[in-house]
Amino acid sequence: MEGEDFLDKDVLSSVDRFEKMIRNKSQDFFDTETIESIAEYYIMKDQLKKALDAVLYGESLYPYYTGFKFKKAEVFLELEKFEDAIDELEKVELYEPFNPELLLLKGEAYVNIDQILDAEECFEKSLLHCDDRIDTLFEIAYIFEECGLFEKAATFFSQIILEQPETEQAFYELANCYDILMQYDKCIETYHKLIDIDPYSTGAWYNLGITFGKIEEFEKAIEAFDYCLAIDDDFVAAQFNKANCFVELDRFEEAINEYNLTTQKEGPDSTTFCNIGGCYERLDQNNTARQYYNKATKLNPNLAEAWFGIGLTHEKEGNTKEALQYFKKAVMLEPDNSEYLLILGEVEFKLGSIPEAEEIYSKLVETDPTLKEAWLDWSFIKYWFNNFDAAIEIMQEALKVEPDCHQYHYRMVNYLLLKMENKQAIQHLETALLLNFEDHYLLFEFSPGLKKADLITDIIELYRK
Repeated sequence: MEGEDFLDKDVLSSVDRFEKMIRNKSQDFFDTETIESIAEYYIMKDQLKKALDAVLYGESLYPYYTGFKFKKAEVFLELEKFEDAIDELEKVELYEPFNPELLLLKGEAYVNIDQILDAEECFEKSLLHCDDRIDTLFEIAYIFEECGLFEKAATFFSQIILEQPETEQAFYELANCYDILMQYDKCIETYHKLIDIDPYSTGAWYNLGITFGKIEEFEKAIEAFDYCLAIDDDFVAAQFNKANCFVELDRFEEAINEYNLTTQKEGPDSTTFCNIGGCYERLDQNNTARQYYNKATKLNPNLAEAWFGIGLTHEKEGNTKEALQYFKKAVMLEPDNSEYLLILGEVEFKLGSIPEAEEIYSKLVETDPTLKEAWLDWSFIKYWFNNFDAAIEIMQEALKVEPDCHQYHYRMVNYLLLKMENKQAIQHLETALLLNFEDHYLLFEFSPGLKKADLITDIIELYRK
């Protein structure tokens, strides 16, 4: 029964009559079709216990009607009682061994309990006896897709394409599977095949551009979006994503032009204004950037990125106190955004609000213990106030989380040398050099004087060789 059929007054009247019967603990007569419609209504409303009650009542009236066992199996599937669903379907299968819907449902239940071979056997039988093979292949593919078995789903979408190459939906579904599996080369190949069939498919060109963007082939992505826009100049999403690609390529003027075209076609948009602000900010045109960030906040006062952007423009101009209020606003709107919290912690430290800064870093490492910048920045505060023991303790906690993080080992070298604990410092230095020799410059960034320390430079040269 289609969704809109449930609005039928007869169905609603039947549901009311059934519920009244349940409340009164009485018995009433319903034909099989009416009870099935009541059960379907409850399934649609996600009232599965009521759906099961309706089916069980139907069975009590019509014990030999197999339709209720089929319907009960559907409800069991929704309730994730997959083995119960299989039991019910096998009872019906005795009478209807070649029912393609039954075999599909049974296959779905087997997929959900990881009995894939049994599921595939059911699907093969269903395909042998179905009226519409392509529709059935789609149903099987969707079952595997919904269960997260995208490789399996892809094989069935591929089969559809093989048997009926003009079925566009199969191409999109197949590409989506490859996208989720991060098999982007296959995803791109799929869209190219669709384009070969229909060169004017804006959807294919658009999705091809999106996929190229995911593998950072931004020039190719822009080319795909250009084809999309050549076919349909009003395809605003293509224009917007083309602008994003220009941003990734640091071609900010071109990005601004594309963003402006999207607002001309679609009207003012807070995200677009925010992105334009970001471009001007990267071009060091802070006043213009602020104008666009402010436009974004007027359209959407809850857009944290825009408030954060205003703060960045002030910070870049050296107005740290002015920047602080905007960073706080962004964090208030997105309290778990680690990027915003890291910047806020840095600004609080600059302004001398040390307890506030440490509280932020403490929260960050508690929320995400793998956040390197938080551990390093927090330890730096301790170092800044000559509390080298506390700085070392923070790094030791960080190393418990990620013992193979070379940045932590290099920083430990700096802190331990300040305490004249040379033996331990050398141990950490050797570990860091083994983990990542190229980043040994981190030592000198933190303590430029170490370039003249023979103890350190000799060990570095040894590991270089």
